Amino acid sequence: MRSTNLASAFVAVAAFFVPNATFAFVAPTSSSRLNTVSQNGFLSPKFVGVRSTPTLAMKVSLPFGSGLGANGAKSRLGMSDAAVPEGEKKGFWKKIKSVVPPANERKKLLPLALMFFCILFNYTILRDTKDVLMVTAPKSGAEVIPFIKTYVNLPAAIGFTAIYSKLCDKLEQKNVFYACTVPFLIFFSVFAMAIYPNIGTLHPHAFVDAIASHLPAGFSAPLSIVRNWSFAIFYVMAEMWGSVVASLLFWGFANEVTTIDEAKKY
Repeated sequence: MRSTNLASAFVAVAAFFVPNATFAFVAPTSSSRLNTVSQNGFLSPKFVGVRSTPTLAMKVSLPFGSGLGANGAKSRLGMSDAAVPEGEKKGFWKKIKSVVPPANERKKLLPLALMFFCILFNYTILRDTKDVLMVTAPKSGAEVIPFIKTYVNLPAAIGFTAIYSKLCDKLEQKNVFYACTVPFLIFFSVFAMAIYPNIGTLHPHAFVDAIASHLPAGFSAPLSIVRNWSFAIFYVMAEMWGSVVASLLFWGFANEVTTIDEAKKY
């Protein structure tokens, strides 16, 4: 009975540390005793000699039998089982491919992304340049900005809204985009190449000074807008570029060339 309890305890401990081990019980004869012998790396108990007390024999087969010898040498367990399964590798590459748009969608997404980048890049430059031109202009300052936004920018935005509505009624959305964007590009090109290099000649400083001598000092800000008229127009066009081209025209054009499924996906 005591031998049975010891064998059961040994089996429980061995099963805990070696879950893949195979245990086989052999009922010995009454005239035998237990002796453990190592055969081919397996613990193979045998019964030799004579003993009157009945004992329970056990044979233990370890899954890494070749690594454990009779002299107590440590077993060598390979780490090949820790490698990533092939199915998981394929699943990973499928996820990567699912993120990349197909060829027919890339033909639309890449040009739209490049277009949006150029619009925002231009807006960043225009936004910083317009304030510098007006504030540092001759006989001007920061007090001119509220007058431009109220008396120049607001009427221009209302007029553009009316023109845009007429164009949407007569043209397709992509043609509306071209018809509204091209005038902005033409003005900024002409301003950089022709107007700004000749501001000394184009700005009527003498005429404004003659008028300012007959008007109160409160008219200095409106007169500065007239004096630096090219900078004022540049300021308005730069303001409208951000609100019209970057917001209204681009997203209207993108909505026209993409489908509902593509819009939900990206």
